Amino acid sequence: MRAIAVLMMTGVLVLAPACSDGGRDPAGEASGNHAVTPAADGDSGAQPAADHAHEAEGEGEALLPIMQRLGSLMTSITYGLMTDNDSMVARSATAIAAHAPIAQEDLERIHGILGDEMAEFERLDLEVHDQSVLLSEAAAAGQTDEVLTQLNTVQRGCIACHSQFRARLLTNPVPQ
Repeated sequence: MRAIAVLMMTGVLVLAPACSDGGRDPAGEASGNHAVTPAADGDSGAQPAADHAHEAEGEGEALLPIMQRLGSLMTSITYGLMTDNDSMVARSATAIAAHAPIAQEDLERIHGILGDEMAEFERLDLEVHDQSVLLSEAAAAGQTDEVLTQLNTVQRGCIACHSQFRARLLTNPVPQ
């Protein structure tokens, strides 16, 4: 099981953006702008929060710092797995699901670039949100095998979004 976690951490470290969170616990930075709601029937399945959308009232954040924080949170999940810290895994997954909304100005920029593909961008965001909720629930229940399954699904959602959209949405492209 630890070998799987080491392999996953290697992937996360390769894919995670290089950034510093100033020493703060990335899982403690959930903005609260996206509520995670339990299933109405008591089922443990994730339910998308009614307000989980890119557009938000009030202030949002630019896409880059949101993605940097999500990268830190993914690394935190892997570290939590490697240190048997289910609480860290659950907090980090919850913070991923509750990421800050994209600022209106950046959202307009993204929509201008993606056009009709915006629906797929939003679908992938919602998929990562929902799977992060399931990941958090599995971690809270101490179900390591399910945590690994859900982490794999979250990572696939991240990579799918990055492979389709990242190059076009970069605001700080590396000169060729």
